[in-house]
Amino acid sequence: MTKYFKLSFTLLVAFTFTACTTITDIAKTGTVSALQYDFDIARLNHLEQISGHIEKYKQITGVYPFQGESKLQNYVYIATQKQQKYTQGGPPYSHKVTHIQALIAELQSKLGHDLQMPFDPQRVPTHKPNFYIYMVEGDRYYLAVHVHNDFPFSNKLANYYNKVEVTNNADRNRTGTWFRDDLINHAAFIKAKQATPNKPGYTEQLLQSLGGNNAF
Repeated sequence: MTKYFKLSFTLLVAFTFTACTTITDIAKTGTVSALQYDFDIARLNHLEQISGHIEKYKQITGVYPFQGESKLQNYVYIATQKQQKYTQGGPPYSHKVTHIQALIAELQSKLGHDLQMPFDPQRVPTHKPNFYIYMVEGDRYYLAVHVHNDFPFSNKLANYYNKVEVTNNADRNRTGTWFRDDLINHAAFIKAKQATPNKPGYTEQLLQSLGGNNAF
């Protein structure tokens, strides 16, 4: 309960709603739905942005970042220094973990040193992971974000825990998993990522205040 109280207090300061509505919302979901609505807009735009970096890297180099460096599934948790503690555990099978700083450096080496890596704006997780995941295995990759709300293009794993991911794997068979072009051209995805936030500019200011690339 302590971590939820700390997060909830932060959200109460950041967003102004009626006290009754906000407290009821937090009691039900562990967070403020209006803020998560804004965060989801950012998360979907981040998915498009990061996957764009990955695909552009492939166009330049002929391979995806870290492709062929391990026979195991190679995971990169796109998490800030403060979010890293929430990535502990991972899949229950042998795998490799590459630090996010290595991915940023690799992308910057080919795409330019001004490249910025976006991250989930939520500092403490509620119901779902508060970080993104890039995984490469052989010549296949997956990039996943976790959103609070249900979308027609997402995979509901639990209440307030939905996954959206892009891949180049033609054998994909999971709900919420898309070829990048199919997802970014999906009408529901376009509508969701272009939605008007409840508090315009807040999420962008928050990410900047957390340090941008310096947060990793």
